[in-house]
Amino acid sequence: MNRFRLYFTLILVMCISQVLSACQEGHSYSTRYQNGIPASKYAKNNNIKPKKMPKQSHKTEGNIVVVKGDTLYSLSRRHDVSVRAIIEHNNLKPPYLLYPGQKLHYPSAAVYVVKKGDTVYSLSRIYNIDMTNFTRLNNIKHPYVLTIGQTLKVPRTDQKNKITSPKKAFISPPPPQSGLGFMWPIKGPLLSSFGPKDKGYHNDGINIAAKLGSYVMASESGIVVHTGNKIKGFGNLILIKHSNGWITAYAHNADILVNKGQTVKRGQVIARVGQSGDVNRPQLHFEMRKASRAVDPKLFLKG
Repeated sequence: MNRFRLYFTLILVMCISQVLSACQEGHSYSTRYQNGIPASKYAKNNNIKPKKMPKQSHKTEGNIVVVKGDTLYSLSRRHDVSVRAIIEHNNLKPPYLLYPGQKLHYPSAAVYVVKKGDTVYSLSRIYNIDMTNFTRLNNIKHPYVLTIGQTLKVPRTDQKNKITSPKKAFISPPPPQSGLGFMWPIKGPLLSSFGPKDKGYHNDGINIAAKLGSYVMASESGIVVHTGNKIKGFGNLILIKHSNGWITAYAHNADILVNKGQTVKRGQVIARVGQSGDVNRPQLHFEMRKASRAVDPKLFLKG
């Protein structure tokens, strides 16, 4: 009888020790081990493929294919694209829910070589990309200084991965200037002057405070070459081309009172002051450019 009890006790101890050794691995005995051998080793020795890890979203040509568990944030980090760029590129609406198998177009980048006079601000305007997204995309740190010859990622503008300009509609040449010089488009205190600003920004013009709804006048005779609000940050914008290579810009308007292709005279009303775009009070953002180079309007305005 004592011999039987001893034999039974030994068997029980051996079973308990096997279970405890399995528990030390942090897994249940039945799932972690098979016949005392770790499951991963057992699979290797018996040509059994280990369990596949969850799939990650992947890129096809021009697309991101969504898989279970993906969010806009995780996709932006995985594919080096900003969240805002994915939202805008795919016209997504709140609450921005994704589903497995969904195809999202990703705004891939081209390479731009920095030239003399380029700034983070000017390039962000040219390529219509938010400055924060632009600096993050290129890992540019404060004070956001660029060097000539530096290569930067910029949004592509066509499917052939080449940076191209949109086709221009024919517009008549501008009329001769009045001979009186460029006039102030509106009267009011200066909110922001021309030149470099904090955090790497650069004001390519001046900002003039004015009462909401006040009339904005053409600074010189010319022809309207652009009206609309598609250029990010400027709100309702008017561009007027003048003779001798001059262009003036009038931004943040409430109402635009002229049409593209229309000839205007110096002092003619072209808009009403507003606070459209990225401003928090009524004002006019006014720029003067000689060819493509922005100049300080205060050096050229009369009256």
